[in-house]
Amino acid sequence: MSTMPPPFAVPRTLETSSPLHAPAPHESGLKHASGEALYVDDLPSPPGTLVGHIIASPHAHARLVRHDAARARALPGVHAVLFAEDIPGENDIGPVIHDEPLLAEGEVHCVGQAVALVLAESAALCREAARRVELEYEVLPALLSIREAVAANAFLSEPHTIRRGEPEAALATAPVRIEGECMTGAQDHFYLETQAALAVLEEDGALRIWSSTQHPSEVQAKVAEVMGLGRHQVVVEVPRMGGGFGGKETQAAPFAALAALGATRTRRPVKVWLNRDQDMVQTGKRHPFWTRFEAGFSEDGHLLGLKAELISDGGWSNDLSRAILDRALFHMDNAYFLPNVQVTGRVARTNFASNTAFRGFGGPQGMYVVEEVLNRGAERLGLDPAELRRRNFYREAPAHRTHYEQPVEGNRLPRIHAELMASSEYTRRRAEIDQFNASSRWTKRGIGYQPVKFGISFTTSFLNQAGALAVIYADGSVQLNHGGTEMGQGLHTKMRAVCAHELGVSIDRVRVMNTATDKVPNTSATAASSGSDLNGQAVKAACETLRERLRPIAARLLQVERGEAEGLAFASGQVFYPARPQRSVSFAEVTQAAYLAQCRC
Repeated sequence: MSTMPPPFAVPRTLETSSPLHAPAPHESGLKHASGEALYVDDLPSPPGTLVGHIIASPHAHARLVRHDAARARALPGVHAVLFAEDIPGENDIGPVIHDEPLLAEGEVHCVGQAVALVLAESAALCREAARRVELEYEVLPALLSIREAVAANAFLSEPHTIRRGEPEAALATAPVRIEGECMTGAQDHFYLETQAALAVLEEDGALRIWSSTQHPSEVQAKVAEVMGLGRHQVVVEVPRMGGGFGGKETQAAPFAALAALGATRTRRPVKVWLNRDQDMVQTGKRHPFWTRFEAGFSEDGHLLGLKAELISDGGWSNDLSRAILDRALFHMDNAYFLPNVQVTGRVARTNFASNTAFRGFGGPQGMYVVEEVLNRGAERLGLDPAELRRRNFYREAPAHRTHYEQPVEGNRLPRIHAELMASSEYTRRRAEIDQFNASSRWTKRGIGYQPVKFGISFTTSFLNQAGALAVIYADGSVQLNHGGTEMGQGLHTKMRAVCAHELGVSIDRVRVMNTATDKVPNTSATAASSGSDLNGQAVKAACETLRERLRPIAARLLQVERGEAEGLAFASGQVFYPARPQRSVSFAEVTQAAYLAQCRC
């Protein structure tokens, strides 16, 4: 025990000493800036690593009549060419609905669909081998737009309808009615690091996989299913990602599974990496939507009734399309109270790569519809668009419930709107813009305004869980594992700060390890704007448990009654009583004592 030696000084408040209240650089910031940060493709390849190259369909829809890889397999340095029949387990990587084979069987359904995997000693040799694989196709008709899919009655889901009030009656009696349609297009994630996976077969037949994924537990599950293994025989580790934006939530799994298949068949490590062209062709995008709507307004601009049908382009298989459609329907209201509404959604099946999660997860597509309705309504009524929006905001009861009956609580939108209108000088600027546009034939100006209400977390409630494993060493340093993945957003930095705050140590005494399924199992994807909230609470709970175990040890070192341990403060690397700060013991001394006492607390 020591008596408050310099440089330790009791903080004015415990909060001022906490890393939670101090700015911190990204834990990999310097590595990013210097180019030293390692991504999956940068990891040192184990001796004997083979390159896995995907042979992809050149057709949007075709029957696979015949394949022959004899000439390719005869090339020196080519170790295998694998097809669907070489998969030992389930030929499926669909995350929810099992409708997406890892390697095509019988038919191909989009350009870029994986047909075969070449395993060779170099990328150049893989490409040469791929050219020697004989594939015979019978080209079939393809559906290449939402409208074509609707005309062909090709859907991946049944209609989902959310309804409130009497929209038909409201539309029939509305003084002002509009109807129309709108579309939103596809969008590529364009993460800087393309899809990549490295698989190593271990001595007991288990697999260790390094994957650029937002969802290591799902990669683990799909690899286990494809290989016919238990999940305990597959470990997935994520060093970091060079961006994700939803594109690596489900769609990292097939590339990890192909690497695992190759490693198991050849008994050599296998790396599968896509170049930019391959990545853009073989992966899904943000869902395009086609929407038809009818809306009725009062003469003063209140939206009395709305009916809308949203149809998304799911691509050729489900992926997460149903959940994304639901999220679009939930966000159809955006920030506005809809007293009489019916929104119906359905997922169309087209011959494109399966579309997938993208930042917003369908929410932006749903919001766009009501914003388009309000814009057209403002134009029809001759009202300022911002004023029309204000008149339709959620307010106090009864105009506070969404169309799916969730109350909007703590609504600050009317106040925020008033402050923004004043601080932006919207009225003055709008008048100046209107004056300029009236006098300028070719050049026009504009000003935009749109509120946003966005729901976070997973709609499927059991996914809103997380785990963490914190390890304290005898010198008081901490190793932290949690289930979230780092893709540049700074999640690891936040988790270090939470851990350091709870244990009362400096942030540089906490090291966050790569996310791995053998440390924290059964995790949810780092998605749904929930990574910090879920994993932060898990880290907090783990560190609270450790801190409570250390309290009796610290009380003994400070020579105080065991019952007084609850009053001990952990801050600035010391343990002390705030009321008697002259006596303290370092966190390292406490952990050393706990180790020597075999943590008999």
